[in-house]
Amino acid sequence: MKRPSSLTVILVVAGVLFVAWIARNTEWGEVTVPTPLRGDAATNPFYAAQKLVEELGATSERRESLGATSTDAILVLSTWGWDINHARRAELERWVETGGRLVVDAALVTGSDAFEQWSGIVREREEPDPDEDLFEAPEIVEPCRDVEEIRAQGSSTVVGFEVCRFDPTSWLRTSKPVLWALDDEGFLVAARVAVGSGSVTVLNGVPFVYRELFEGEHGEVLAAATDLRGGDHFVFMTEEHVSSLLELVWQHGAPVVVVLLVFIALALWRGAIRFGPIVAPADRVRRSLAEQILGTGRFAVRVGGGAALMAAELRALHEAASRRIVGYERLPEAERTAAVAQLAAVDADALAAAMNTSPEHRSLELRGRLALLESVRRQLVSGSQWSKHGKRI
Repeated sequence: MKRPSSLTVILVVAGVLFVAWIARNTEWGEVTVPTPLRGDAATNPFYAAQKLVEELGATSERRESLGATSTDAILVLSTWGWDINHARRAELERWVETGGRLVVDAALVTGSDAFEQWSGIVREREEPDPDEDLFEAPEIVEPCRDVEEIRAQGSSTVVGFEVCRFDPTSWLRTSKPVLWALDDEGFLVAARVAVGSGSVTVLNGVPFVYRELFEGEHGEVLAAATDLRGGDHFVFMTEEHVSSLLELVWQHGAPVVVVLLVFIALALWRGAIRFGPIVAPADRVRRSLAEQILGTGRFAVRVGGGAALMAAELRALHEAASRRIVGYERLPEAERTAAVAQLAAVDADALAAAMNTSPEHRSLELRGRLALLESVRRQLVSGSQWSKHGKRI
């Protein structure tokens, strides 16, 4: 048996020491990881809050608009656009002024100071220090802190709550009498004031959505902020998961969309370029030379009354005569006719009538004239062995 080398022994010892060091300096523990939200809890941010108020003897519902909500109800808004729609904002303001209880959190979306002027509650923010060192490590802020509940302006502290994830760089301020508030060392992090016959409660955090309700004592804060009593009805509204325009069109007008899509598909199909003709093309056949000549002649007779045929025949006759008769081009018309008639052995008057270029003639007369002229031309050509250009005929 072969003994191991020194290098092998060194590597084995080093590996054992490394494993021993890791085992000695490693601590094993259990970490609780929350399971992902499922079902309604994943899509409804107020799912836990609704279950809580229902367990406390109230009723709840989630809506997308105020509608015919009773003024005895409690309306909780989160991630809600206050200035998006003027009519909707005016409806909410009238509802509160006639006795409704409104609760909003820091996720209220405002593009102006309309909400602050109407409610009387202003959110102030700490201005950054221009002399602060940007490279200095920021101060660590505890995520949860204790606040004190105030039932009326100037009254003593009643109860304390632990709140988490409230904005530490801003606070609330109001010049109206405070009906309820949460005080954080002299700064308000929640406040309720009277507006008309109703009330408005503003929180400087978002403590009632998803798992945030289970942090600190946010459940107790929900009961105190809404002044919950047995038999109350809660209405939770949010625009966090608002349907898109296409989803709304499909939800409210699916039949119209289907009909429109079918119409567009039919229009595209009708106007599309086809890959072949609608009707199969007819088989191509060849015509004989006689049929071609006959068809051409009929076309010439039908279009222009045969004037083109007559002109072509007279031109061919004059060319044949010029090859047989000396000085034919310089002779007068009558002498030309007489010379051709004598050479072809035909009547001079009949030939003169046939050579008349007047377009007023009938179909039968045209045929007779063309036949006479063609026979005369052939007589002239047959008497000449050579053409004008030296080619044999």
